[in-house]
Amino acid sequence: MQGNTISFSEVRRANRSVNLGEYSIIKDFSETVKLYSQLDEKKFSRSEPVPTLSDDEYFLVLKPKLKKEKYGDVEVMKMELKNNILNIYYKEVTNSEYISNKQKNPILILRVSGKVPLSAKLVLNKNN
Repeated sequence: MQGNTISFSEVRRANRSVNLGEYSIIKDFSETVKLYSQLDEKKFSRSEPVPTLSDDEYFLVLKPKLKKEKYGDVEVMKMELKNNILNIYYKEVTNSEYISNKQKNPILILRVSGKVPLSAKLVLNKNN
């Protein structure tokens, strides 16, 4: 049985060693501000603008443990909602900037449309 395909867009990419789970669901502005304060680069005087959400949106923060690319990045191919579980299909990709800086903590923030799921599951594409 197929799930419903979910629409999403990329908001921000980062590569920081911060205390986050493999995924986080953010539903309000105060949670967004807390996340952005964790991701701020203290060496820069200006911080990244904090985005806002519409009524039928939430942010999905992904920080999967890399299995194939030691200093890689992640790319979400699609998301499906099935039985109130959001399945996130992604692949690991090479990122030359992360390789040269030896960064291995990719974080991807996505804006997702629709109802907030009960939970999420990251599914790594084995064929990349």
